[in-house]
Amino acid sequence: MNSEQRLRIIEEKLGATGMTINVWAKNAELDHRIVEDLIAGKLRGTHGIALNARKKMEEFFGPIFEP
Repeated sequence: MNSEQRLRIIEEKLGATGMTINVWAKNAELDHRIVEDLIAGKLRGTHGIALNARKKMEEFFGPIFEP
């Protein structure tokens, strides 16, 4: 899944709740820059803080990082 598809899915889910990506990240206790980098594909989320952020994102948004 590319970054445009991920962003579309995220915007659809957040639109229903009235939140932005930054607000959701803050509520999930995540750094918004890491969340944005994961969405854009700049981080893989395979270890450390990025992995934890990826797991929280997948819990809320579904399997958005699947190929």
